[in-house]
Amino acid sequence: MPIGAEALLDSAAVSKKAKRDRQRLNREARRDAELAATRRRKQWRTARTIGIFAVPLIVLFLVLQLRNSGGTSEPTRSFSKPPAQTLKPDTTYTATIDTSEGKMVVALDPATAPKSVNNFVFLARKHFYDGLTFHRVAKDFVIQGGDPKGDGSGGPGYKVQAETPASGYQVGSVAWAKGGQEPAGTAGSQFFVVTSPSPTPGQGLDSLNQQPYQYGIIGSLSADSLPVAQKIGSFAPPSGDGKPTKKVTIKKVTIAEAPSSTAGSTPASS
Repeated sequence: MPIGAEALLDSAAVSKKAKRDRQRLNREARRDAELAATRRRKQWRTARTIGIFAVPLIVLFLVLQLRNSGGTSEPTRSFSKPPAQTLKPDTTYTATIDTSEGKMVVALDPATAPKSVNNFVFLARKHFYDGLTFHRVAKDFVIQGGDPKGDGSGGPGYKVQAETPASGYQVGSVAWAKGGQEPAGTAGSQFFVVTSPSPTPGQGLDSLNQQPYQYGIIGSLSADSLPVAQKIGSFAPPSGDGKPTKKVTIKKVTIAEAPSSTAGSTPASS
């Protein structure tokens, strides 16, 4: 065979081998591309399936969170000045204090204690009391709450001069707490409820009714609400006065309005 013919045969063999290699590489590239596309499709289907189930769960979680929080953010509990007087004339106001031990309904009387009632209504409508506790229980005497610090030292950042009662305090009276050196009627956010008559003459309720009256009056409990206050009062500590043995939370305080049906009430002293 001539040398030139042999070289041509070798060249043809090399050309066929190179062609086969290219074809093999092309097949491998196509296979790799198909595998990659298949993986992407599986990942997309998996993500879509997770999304179908996850999105409703996320929405449900958010709805439950909003419902548990009342759909509101943490309420403001510090103000730079007392509230403006915004009570409506010829209108009575009722407060419902919803606690972890039950509800207490308080009849407010803006006709005789307008500054006092206005302050309580303002704080309640600002959700100031939501989530606070009754931090003090005095046996056979009072329960006290409304302190954002929870230790008896807190308030809303201001003081008002509320009206003191014309005829003293009774079982079921709701009034503002104050420091011993503060002027009569001084009010912030802390309030107390009288739970019992004086077990010992001169003490408890009797001591409150020493004139001049010292504590701004807010209102009085309805008869069917008193057992709730007394139940909270049963959590008095062994010392008889201090932090209750069971945590009692104020869930919320709501205010209701109604046209006044009375007129000419004797004003409270101030």
